[in-house]
Amino acid sequence: MTGAMAPRPVDAPAWLTDLYTKVDSLDTEAVLAGFAPEGTMRYGSAAPMYGHDAIRAGLTWLFTSYRRIGHEFLNVWAAGSTLLVEATVTYGCLDGCDVAVPALTIIERRNGLIDDLHIFIDPTPVHVG
Repeated sequence: MTGAMAPRPVDAPAWLTDLYTKVDSLDTEAVLAGFAPEGTMRYGSAAPMYGHDAIRAGLTWLFTSYRRIGHEFLNVWAAGSTLLVEATVTYGCLDGCDVAVPALTIIERRNGLIDDLHIFIDPTPVHVG
């Protein structure tokens, strides 16, 4: 036995799986369509982004900074309109390296759209090298 564990299936709602398929496809407009017009997003310790224009700019920056992004859900918890997602995020860096880091995302939705999405992540290991 090597100590490695096989990934276990995580019960995630279809809308969440669909959202992260769009994120992992680096599709800014498709991801943005899931946000309410007055929605907010925050990535790590960066300043919050308010509204579609700011979120679009943030997603565009993020999606052009990497050659790929992949999410593996580890746990998903729901409490009312709030969802918590624990994941391992693998960034395909422009220099050819892949770096995986843990993340926790809190998503608040209303009327089928994201009101607030806050990604708790330390991307430092992605930029070391």
